Amino acid sequence: MIRLDCAGRATAISLLATIVVFFGAQTADACKVHHHHRASVHAVKAAQAASLPQSEIIDPALKNSGLMLAGPTYAIVAQDNDTPPTTPTIVKPARHVYCAEYARIASGIAIFGDARTWWDKARNNYAQADIPSPGSVMVFNTRKQMRSGHVAVVKRVLSDREVIIDHANWGRDGRIYLNAPVIDVSENNDWSLVRVWNTRAGTMGTTTYALKGFIEPRIVSVN
Repeated sequence: MIRLDCAGRATAISLLATIVVFFGAQTADACKVHHHHRASVHAVKAAQAASLPQSEIIDPALKNSGLMLAGPTYAIVAQDNDTPPTTPTIVKPARHVYCAEYARIASGIAIFGDARTWWDKARNNYAQADIPSPGSVMVFNTRKQMRSGHVAVVKRVLSDREVIIDHANWGRDGRIYLNAPVIDVSENNDWSLVRVWNTRAGTMGTTTYALKGFIEPRIVSVN
């Protein structure tokens, strides 16, 4: 049995302390490397995000739908890549999306507030029309079951009485409805009364909706 006197005990303690300090330093260095690595990853991701165009970002999954999303709202929509671009489709976004919010994102028309206020707010700011054109916003009139009104974005014009729209929160469900046909059923073919495709039923809806008109993404200069 080896006896440790004061000098030996001090030597042993010093050796033990050295080992503890060594492994402690190794652990600290490992933590620093780990945190540095995480910081580097975050920095790279931030740099990559900063390099993306902030005005318009096209989701590859939506490249055939005609939908363009602004940077801050890029993550609200996801669509199955296998969905044919011409098929009426219901998309469940990451969160509840309102019709006015969606129309603003998809059209680029900077009008805020309930859909029922869009027509009046567009006056003297955006061009307004009686007939649809691609990219214009279809403005629905209010009704008992739609007190806040409704807005949709015209994707394509198929004929003088039929268009394809994209819109959200149809039925107050917070979902996005892509490639929905809408037909003009007005007597004078003036787009004052329409019927909208019922995607869930896979048929044209029977309810008729009055329209206020169409807001075009063209700013009107005020003299």
